[in-house]
Amino acid sequence: MISNHSIPLVFVETGRRPSRYLVNNLNIVRNRFPNRKIILILSKAYLSEIHVPGIEKVAEEDIIKNSMLLKFESIQKNWSGLQKNYWTNTTKRFFILGMYMDQYQLDQAVHLESDSILLSDKWLNKEFQKIDWGIKYPKQHDSYGCASIFIINNLETLNRFLEFILQNWSRGEITDMNLLGEFVEIEKNASFLPSSNLISSSSTHIYDAVSIGYFFLGSDARNQRLPFSARGRRDMSAGAMALDKPEIRLNSQGVLLYKDTGTPEMELVNIHMHSKRIPRSYKALEKMVLRDSRGRSKFFWRLGAFDKLVFAERLTSFLNRRILRKKHSEFRLR
Repeated sequence: MISNHSIPLVFVETGRRPSRYLVNNLNIVRNRFPNRKIILILSKAYLSEIHVPGIEKVAEEDIIKNSMLLKFESIQKNWSGLQKNYWTNTTKRFFILGMYMDQYQLDQAVHLESDSILLSDKWLNKEFQKIDWGIKYPKQHDSYGCASIFIINNLETLNRFLEFILQNWSRGEITDMNLLGEFVEIEKNASFLPSSNLISSSSTHIYDAVSIGYFFLGSDARNQRLPFSARGRRDMSAGAMALDKPEIRLNSQGVLLYKDTGTPEMELVNIHMHSKRIPRSYKALEKMVLRDSRGRSKFFWRLGAFDKLVFAERLTSFLNRRILRKKHSEFRLR
């Protein structure tokens, strides 16, 4: 049997410059899991920008394109919103992940989104000791799955998911989250990890699809009128986490635990940081999580943390547009 520590953690950054919060996440997981192989797939143009020791960098252009990716790229999809490239690239990553695994003859992998931090690999190791499954990921609600953490036990099931994407990608404005939610209904080897409303009185651990990090640590300040990462927000969709009186605490063994009304205390496996406020070290992250999990009824807590980088981005873009009269005024610091 393959050693659990030989199963790599894989990040896929396609179609964009690697962010500061990704670099901080890489530093955290590198120090947190020194025996694991960590792979970052990104554009060749940005290889020289990543200086995290012990990270294996792979140029997307060096991965051989297969017919499935070519077919995906050829599908003309109409979007009414402004995030066409975002939703296309967040789905394209699954094809790149599959091509990488095929080219390097990997059958197992753990994929993490750039803003999803792995806190413990204890429960991942237990998942890979099981048999007869192909892919697993958290549930967001009854219609959505989420690949904040996406674990693969065999390439065959991942390829069936890619075929499912190709069969359905032209269906209106569906995204990878819709397709992840639907795939578990038709594929016996795909299932949800313990998350969302799948928690019971006997649950020992929980994966964060989106709700925990979004509630306690806030949203992306770029999506708010004011540059604050608004906290305390709940997803009211059917099947989403209830978040009645949620709490996060640190036990005597240094493990972050999550609890809510009607649930036991559970180990938090990962946290999805929609606010993108990922610090440089695990200790700083731990302090941030514990601090931000307090004061839920206070106005300033709900307003969220002031994001100085987003404020600087907006100020610079304003000056470029209004003072310097630059046509292309978008500016990014993270």
